Amino acid sequence: MIFQQNSLYRKLLLLGLLVQLISAWFSLGYNQCDEHFQVLEFCNYKLGFSPATDLPWEFAAHCRSALQPFGAYIICKALLALGWYNPFWVSFIMRLIIGVTTWLLTCRIVILMLPQFTTEKGKQVYVWCSFLLWFIPYIGVRFSAENIAGLLFLTAITLLPGLLAANSSKRYLKIIVAGILLGFALMIRLQMAFAFIALIIWIICYAKWPFKNWLVVILSGLMAIGLAVLADRWLYGAWVFSPYNYYRVNIVQHVADNYGTSPWWYYLKLFFDYAVPPISYVLLPLFLIGLWKNSRHIFSWICIVFILGHSIIGHKEIRFLLPLIFPLIFLACKGFDLLLKQYPTKKIFRWALPLLAGFNIALLTVKILMPAHEAFAYYKFMYNFAQKQPVTLVSFETSPYHILGLEINFYKPKNMNIEVVYSTHELDTILKRANGRAVIFLDPKIDPTPFIAGYKKTKVYCLVPDWIHLFNVNNWISRSYIWSVYRLK
Repeated sequence: MIFQQNSLYRKLLLLGLLVQLISAWFSLGYNQCDEHFQVLEFCNYKLGFSPATDLPWEFAAHCRSALQPFGAYIICKALLALGWYNPFWVSFIMRLIIGVTTWLLTCRIVILMLPQFTTEKGKQVYVWCSFLLWFIPYIGVRFSAENIAGLLFLTAITLLPGLLAANSSKRYLKIIVAGILLGFALMIRLQMAFAFIALIIWIICYAKWPFKNWLVVILSGLMAIGLAVLADRWLYGAWVFSPYNYYRVNIVQHVADNYGTSPWWYYLKLFFDYAVPPISYVLLPLFLIGLWKNSRHIFSWICIVFILGHSIIGHKEIRFLLPLIFPLIFLACKGFDLLLKQYPTKKIFRWALPLLAGFNIALLTVKILMPAHEAFAYYKFMYNFAQKQPVTLVSFETSPYHILGLEINFYKPKNMNIEVVYSTHELDTILKRANGRAVIFLDPKIDPTPFIAGYKKTKVYCLVPDWIHLFNVNNWISRSYIWSVYRLK
């Protein structure tokens, strides 16, 4: 095994696992709201902890697969049976499972792809980027539909004969497993059909499978689809086919267009913005070089068809391209490897790589240590605070658990009352009837607002430490929107 032969690769592998575990612990919340509302809130409803009326419109439309909520439900039931239930442990376990799966898949893909590089420096950069590119650990722990479907699909193509792996031992067992993974991937994320199209055409053109291979993968895929339909029946209480409903409401009825449409080239802008300059300015040209010079590679076909398919669809978000992360990194590093081979003495490689690596490490450090969504760090504090005593949470004008017009029920403590006030008179009334019950106030500012100026208060939590006041240049703190939690008396 190549990692056993090279100590640098082995260290990068272990470091990649470490940052994945750190990200799983600290990355509270979601990258995009669907990751929470269409997984954990659906699960919370099935547990009987919240009403269906609080769920997003996709529940009534029966257009989301039940596979992810069912996985969360199993974890919740296991923790409830053991008496260890805590919603933050549930979400951590889910991030941990996805993170370790991402790391294992990364190891497998790197082992399979590394022999295709011609320079030692190119191999090192590929291993480094695969494990430690700044957004890899953060994306790698997300239990979003895009991420999970991408992991299932890429794992499948590492098992299918004639694609990435040369070893044909246990051929039909691997095809069966791959077919099941492909079936689940398609049910979880219908847009994976673009990747399926590329895969099918590539196999016909290059792998030239016998009929028996097709039969086995199709039958095993249909078995997975059948299991997913049973899961949908469990969630919705009716026989539905969620991918068809998803297509009907979002494409035929154009519901997705209500969230905005963009021109065909918009993913180019999104990549430059989200991958962060100057890293994005380097990755994209290298990716295009790798794509051009490896036009027959299965990863190239997947990227081209997947990007073209999503470019045709009006509504565009960068998260839709998350299944391409591993192919993108491989092709970009192949582009770099080609430049190294043709221009081995260029000085730019000697000074640009350390600068980019340093910038990447800074971004990586911030990304793995910060919550994915700041509000969830406060939810965690308030949940732990409420476990010690009954508590009343007071907020001004809106509940902190009301986001994007929806309720965050999954993380609400059972012994916490939430009071939304509009005047100090209402706050006085709440404090007078507290009867020993702890009262905490969620302030939208780092420093206390005039609304609670006349009360005895103690700051009990803020995501930003107090020493940040030492860097209050141009009094930016007064204009910031960073929550603080005060205990009032």
